[in-house]
Amino acid sequence: MNTFSKDMFSTSSEYLYYLLNGERKFVARFKHRGPITRAKFLKQLIKNHTPAEYFEKLDSGQAPVVILRDADEDWYYQLIGFRSKQDFYTSM
Repeated sequence: MNTFSKDMFSTSSEYLYYLLNGERKFVARFKHRGPITRAKFLKQLIKNHTPAEYFEKLDSGQAPVVILRDADEDWYYQLIGFRSKQDFYTSM
């Protein structure tokens, strides 16, 4: 399977799961309200990642939002309210 299929995602409370090869796999947790909503996360996940790549990184210990941020830093920093990574660091 090369791409994520929207039909294979499911939610349980604040948790997002994906059905991969008959196994329900954890994708992300959305505990707090913030700039990264479930819908925005899913859109970016489907656009830039494959299930194999994403779950390999997740299994290696990377956080879900870090996986998406590393793949597209512009998306991440614009979403949290900065034009670029440099704007983020100069605001500190």
